[in-house]
Amino acid sequence: MRTDITLRGSKADQFERIQDRLEDRRGHELSRADVVGALMADFEQDLEDDRGRQRPRP
Repeated sequence: MRTDITLRGSKADQFERIQDRLEDRRGHELSRADVVGALMADFEQDLEDDRGRQRPRP
């Protein structure tokens, strides 16, 4: 499966800032697909963390 996305204006600027920050943290260049993958992984981790906080503790 393939999904194409076009970002313009401020969203494109924001994406490039995020890409630059991720590259600085990791110490190497990332493809756009790698950046999106990192963002998706962070998002899904946040969802899992939220679910864990909602469970009643024994």
